[in-house]
Amino acid sequence: MAKKVHAAPGRPGRAAAKTGRRARAITAASAAAVALIAVTGTASGAVAQGGGAGSAAPKRIGTAPRVPAGAAVTGETASGTRLHLSVNLAPRDRQSLADFVTAVSTPGNVQYHHYLAKGQFASAFGPTRATIAGVSRALKAAGLSPGKVSPDGLSIPVTATVAQASDAFGTGFRNVRLKDGTTDYLNTAAPLLPADVASSVTGIVGLSSINTVSSHHSAVRRASRHSSATATATVSGRGARTVTPHTYTPALCADFTGSGLTDGTDYYSPGKLAGAYGMTSSATAGAGQTVAVFELENVDAGSIAAYQSCVGTSASVSNVYVDTTAGAGAPATDGSVGVESALDIEDLIGLVPGAAIIDYQGPDAASATDQNVLDVYQRMVTDDQAQVISTSWGECEAVESSATANAENTIFAEAAAQGQSVVAASGDDGSSDCYRATGSTAKAVDDPASQPYVTGVGGTTMTTSGSTTTQTTWNNASGGTGGGVSSRWAPVVYQGGVATTTKRAVPDVSALADPADGYPIYFQDDSQSSSPVPGLVGGTSGAAPTWAAAIVQANAGTTCQTNGRVGFLNNALYKAARSSYPANFWDVTSGDNSVYATGYPAAAGYDEVTGLGSPKEAGLTTALCAAKGTAATGASTFHALSSPKRLLDTRNGTGWGLSSIPTTKPLVAGGTAPVRIEGAGGIPSSGVTAVVLNLTVTGTTGAGSLIAWADGTSKPTTSNLNWTGASQTIAASATVRVAGDGVVDLYTSSSTHLIADVQGYYTSGTSGSKYTALKPARLLDTRSKVGISTTTKISNAVISLKVRGHGGVPTAATSVVLNLTATQTVGGGYLEAYPEGATRPTASNVNWSATGTTIPNLVAVPIGSDGNVSIYVHGTSHVIADVSGYFSTSGSAFHTVTPLRLLDTRQTTALGAGKTLALQISGRDAIPSTGVKAVVLTVTVTGTTGSGYLTAWADGGSRPTASNLNWVQGKTIANQVIAPVGSDGKVDLYTNSTTNVIADVAGYIS
Repeated sequence: MAKKVHAAPGRPGRAAAKTGRRARAITAASAAAVALIAVTGTASGAVAQGGGAGSAAPKRIGTAPRVPAGAAVTGETASGTRLHLSVNLAPRDRQSLADFVTAVSTPGNVQYHHYLAKGQFASAFGPTRATIAGVSRALKAAGLSPGKVSPDGLSIPVTATVAQASDAFGTGFRNVRLKDGTTDYLNTAAPLLPADVASSVTGIVGLSSINTVSSHHSAVRRASRHSSATATATVSGRGARTVTPHTYTPALCADFTGSGLTDGTDYYSPGKLAGAYGMTSSATAGAGQTVAVFELENVDAGSIAAYQSCVGTSASVSNVYVDTTAGAGAPATDGSVGVESALDIEDLIGLVPGAAIIDYQGPDAASATDQNVLDVYQRMVTDDQAQVISTSWGECEAVESSATANAENTIFAEAAAQGQSVVAASGDDGSSDCYRATGSTAKAVDDPASQPYVTGVGGTTMTTSGSTTTQTTWNNASGGTGGGVSSRWAPVVYQGGVATTTKRAVPDVSALADPADGYPIYFQDDSQSSSPVPGLVGGTSGAAPTWAAAIVQANAGTTCQTNGRVGFLNNALYKAARSSYPANFWDVTSGDNSVYATGYPAAAGYDEVTGLGSPKEAGLTTALCAAKGTAATGASTFHALSSPKRLLDTRNGTGWGLSSIPTTKPLVAGGTAPVRIEGAGGIPSSGVTAVVLNLTVTGTTGAGSLIAWADGTSKPTTSNLNWTGASQTIAASATVRVAGDGVVDLYTSSSTHLIADVQGYYTSGTSGSKYTALKPARLLDTRSKVGISTTTKISNAVISLKVRGHGGVPTAATSVVLNLTATQTVGGGYLEAYPEGATRPTASNVNWSATGTTIPNLVAVPIGSDGNVSIYVHGTSHVIADVSGYFSTSGSAFHTVTPLRLLDTRQTTALGAGKTLALQISGRDAIPSTGVKAVVLTVTVTGTTGSGYLTAWADGGSRPTASNLNWVQGKTIANQVIAPVGSDGKVDLYTNSTTNVIADVAGYIS
């Protein structure tokens, strides 16, 4: 029986099995070691001095690279050294590109799965012709010869000598000897560009040749045959070798089945792996699809042919060479070069033999520069031949230059806009991804797995016994799954409530990676045989193409064929996890990725070890290929809930985290909480146009603001709630448009716990109530016996407030809109408004956390059968209630608009004490120029100079005695206001003390 062969013990031993760096000859001007000194002056011919297009004051782009740990400066780089550079340009509107990717990835959005066609990116989102021409002129003025811009318009190639680049970009160049003995060069200062073109350039790549990109596979262990079966067919390759061909079977041939090793324990055949993940196993799986692999090495064609013969396939495998040619570079004959390519391609052949596979090959990793890496990715995207892109190569995020990372980010956003899915291995060094590059054991993650538009794939250990398969975190002597928190990328919307980290978390998902039960491949090792030999290999390099195959199978399925291919994966992945976890994923809950230092533990739900887990293909396909859906639009009517329903409370996990695994962590600064509206809290599962929420922040950690908007649409620049410091509890109501996926997003600029209670919702059609705006009137003021017989503060008691027949509210009114204000508070407390006679709800409307607070909030509350509304006071406070309108069967309908800032006096002059400002409403932001009865605004005061109040009313009428906002000096206060609109289309805003006023529109009544 064949013996099981292991890689050499000890984690550092893996390096020998990977594509290593090879020495490159770089002529140094001086052999003497010199200090690395940044160039601070501008060379005489620098772009900044070029005149014309480059006449503006210069700016440096990005930062200079750091000398790697363990490296030594050896002198100046020879002036004649040739550089292959790219000047990378920003999209014409980066936010519009991001919004488009969100739109095409969100069911219910009118753009859902309407991806850009091949070649459309340049005209839709690429830099303008004027921008490209301006940058090119500046480069020419500096003595450079820019080449033809890339098809997507994102990069201008430049070939120059070190002397030319030094003169043009105002930087020196130094040689450095790395710890492995190789010599590279780097620029000593960030490149200098004129200010008038600098803003259009994200970075210049190629000024440094230091590159630590590597593949993420383990050492190969030989799968020896003990069978002496007669071979009958010859496989083309380097040597004479025969393999018995057979019809497609995912169980492999005798090289593996006769090796004495067990399928499902020692390795996973394509059939066993597909079965474990619920994938289809057939000779036509993936038919009609194309998948591309990124490689920086040659691949042995004979090894691919041997695998095809073993598994009985005839998959189409083609090559595209980028910055290299066929046959160039190190041959795939030493048991190291070519292993990564063989693993990627053969894994895909076994799982999706019906798909076409394209190997995009760049120069050898040992000599490839960052520019070569970018060129390969850019070619894969601009060719737009493959619906799925898989890469098992990467480098430590902290080592990669910002110029390279930014250029990659734009390329991957382009891929997402075109509907291309990109998956990347998360690395094999656990939580210490920089260990091999720098020796650091600090927490770090791998690029491109950490890129926001890439799906990072971690690794697991898997064993099957009979019908039972178990899966744990991969972490043993051969390595461990990469994962952690990005040091570069901000929190991403799609991870909101799932990965509660301060930046982008990695990985997103995982799959088999352990070489001890890994992937069967054929590879070439001349020291063992003159023809391809069978072996077993692992690493997250195997997990990435496995996920690529899962996406290919989904795209080929009936559901995706009907609804459109998956495209950018992450939005759909995390939506699926929130709604039905773990139905669509195999949650991996044991182990950790502490390889060189303490890392992260696996746990139930998402973790920075295996992400959401491994695929359960059947359910996942349904989620990834969701139906387009439609968003409800048009005139809407209101439905008040009998009592508020809590949809989100990060303190106890309500609506927060995965569907079956809540979290109690607060929302991080810059984080987003997606809140399901349709189908939750008694709200219908479709037809909802907007929702009325009471939003509360509590346990604040500093000043901040909250923005609410429809998921899958652009985050507005407006705000709904503001707070000024730590340890505050403050609430505000918000009317938020609901898009086709039935979700709204809540963003906070600083870390805080967040609560969302729904008061009611709008639907298209006439089944609900309509709104009638009133001239604001005061129904209650405990300070002066209005609506009550006392002037004493209310303490832990219920106020019965008469509504029908008061302030213009008729007997036919079903709900009333009140502005509630707590003032002269004692300690902390809250108000709750509800229909009299009903059970008091558990949700609050107005909150305060300190003595002396004055705080308002707008509420829409059903009226009790006796015509009254109850207001419960928890704590001690005076209470004011002003009516601004009511809902009934008559009245006017509500219309949503995209949130827009209509007023910000910070840009002009603060509104003075006792002054009135007339704000134009009609004719702005999709609001019609006539027929508008009322407008829904979020009004914010900031920079308050003393205690005061604000009143809003219809222009042309007399100012009412009611108020909409109240504050004390130094506070920033926001409140929703439904204000009547004058016949001239204006609303008047009055303040009794000087303050800045901001007004954001959410909708209108007409």
